Amino acid sequence: MICAIDFESYYDNEVSITTLGVYHYLRHEKSDIYMVTIQTDTGICYVGSPLDFDWRSISGPDCTWLSHNAQFDMPCFQRVQEIAAERGLQNVPQNLVIAAWHDTADLAAFLSVPRSLKESSFHLLGVELSKETRNNMKGQRWESMTPEFRSEVEKYAIDDAIYCLKLFTEHGHKWPEKERKISEMTRTMALRGVPLDIPGIDADIEKLKHSIWKYEQAIPWKVTFPLLSPIALRNECSRVGIQAPHSFAQNDPEADIFFEEYAPKYPWIQAVRDYRKAAKHLSTLTSMKTRERGDGWMTYGLKYGGAHTLRDSGEAGINLQNLPKGEVSGVDIRAKIKAPKGYTFAIVDLSQIEPRCLHYLAGDTKMLQYIREVPDLYEAQALAWGLYDGKGPFKGTPARHSIKQLALGLGYGMGHKKFSSVAGVPLVEANRLTKLYRSKNPKITKLWKNLEENLRATALDPVDNDAHVQLPSGRKMTYRRVSVDHGGLTAEIPRQGKLMRLGFWGGVICENLVQACARDVFMDCCLRIEAAGIPIIMRVHDEVVCLVPEESAQERLNQITEIMSTAPTWASDLPLAAEGSISKVYKK
Repeated sequence: MICAIDFESYYDNEVSITTLGVYHYLRHEKSDIYMVTIQTDTGICYVGSPLDFDWRSISGPDCTWLSHNAQFDMPCFQRVQEIAAERGLQNVPQNLVIAAWHDTADLAAFLSVPRSLKESSFHLLGVELSKETRNNMKGQRWESMTPEFRSEVEKYAIDDAIYCLKLFTEHGHKWPEKERKISEMTRTMALRGVPLDIPGIDADIEKLKHSIWKYEQAIPWKVTFPLLSPIALRNECSRVGIQAPHSFAQNDPEADIFFEEYAPKYPWIQAVRDYRKAAKHLSTLTSMKTRERGDGWMTYGLKYGGAHTLRDSGEAGINLQNLPKGEVSGVDIRAKIKAPKGYTFAIVDLSQIEPRCLHYLAGDTKMLQYIREVPDLYEAQALAWGLYDGKGPFKGTPARHSIKQLALGLGYGMGHKKFSSVAGVPLVEANRLTKLYRSKNPKITKLWKNLEENLRATALDPVDNDAHVQLPSGRKMTYRRVSVDHGGLTAEIPRQGKLMRLGFWGGVICENLVQACARDVFMDCCLRIEAAGIPIIMRVHDEVVCLVPEESAQERLNQITEIMSTAPTWASDLPLAAEGSISKVYKK
């Protein structure tokens, strides 16, 4: 039996997952899981209170459950079980057995269409669903809805369950078992959460509040304008006779130059930047404390296949994929993720995984052999390209820095002008290095050309204009409705919840291919780590954070490092390396 399950619950501006996280959202005093819709492939159709349904009727080792966003529906069911236990209800038992619980939003991501039920139903089933009813449910409680609107909500919920089921029955066979396991592993990890240093968070919140107050005192317009007002900042620049940049955005090169030049002379300029960073830190720490579920742990959101390459992406208010590095006003946010007593973290990441995958995909066997023989990938590249004779130290030298810039900046067809800006080298030198890289890597430049030519050939196909780029793991990346417009190659990929038409060329397609391959290698490692009985509590790009007992920490670190240094069976010729450390707190 295959069962599609969809919960509906009260929400408003205050009671929302984005603000509270799913755990506290479901336990807010205003929370109400008032409806569940269940549609099975055997004809069962139920819509009503989840407490009134006999869940035993869809349980058993041959029953597979589906949801379109299981990171929400699974906690909903667990909360329903808690409520049922409190009320002594026997129809929602604690020990239900099912074969699996799959997420059809993850299935959609694997098939290279947008994740939402509306978009995935349109692109995979040819059905147009409206979400207007869902929008109108905001702030409405079931008991206060009109009979007409209740009927509308029931119809909306039934459709969601029907098309969730249909997505799986018509397209589930395209989703390999291994990818289903990765989906489940991702969901389990995020719902298990991370342990927090709550006393440390409390102390740092007070520290940031004090720092923010100090920065406020140095900003002249604190009474008349918002503290981060660009208009006020420009007016003050004009008053003292300095030229303001076009943008004050963090990491904008022009803004960086402006702050570096004038901050020492005008303290209010530095105060604005410090205030912005401290306020962002304070917001993040406050959210972490709000989401702590009472046992010292915080659940978080993570999307399987959040990017076109199927890499993870963060969600739900706190993005653990992008926590700031280092200290701001004496506060290190990453260190607030802290192992509980008796445990520590084993933190391990794949070393230079993208450059390794690039040479592997290009079939550069000479370079791969150098990588096997020399631990430092950049030293191996210098040897292979004849830029280093192997004599004398290499690590820490200007030569290694140049090779690293070449490997990271030019492997995807970057032109010399952009490389000059990104690497911070003069235009003439960037031009020389670009030509040097391409002359030393003919197989990589050939890979760019072949990938672009294959996509162009798809654009001319009179029958099917969807291009499928084969990966070593066996899966494919899809570029939909490829076309050539005025000589430029374009295709549609999922982006910002839609299929978006973007321009592509050999280097960009190569970058997608390399990132997808690196993702598959990393996920293969993660599956093997979990299979070894070592729980991963966080995945960040190519890094795992595992919770291990302190007494066996070194042994576990060695085990994880060995797993991550061993290539998958489908890429046995890919030389991998990994490095890691043991730490009571999360650090990079």
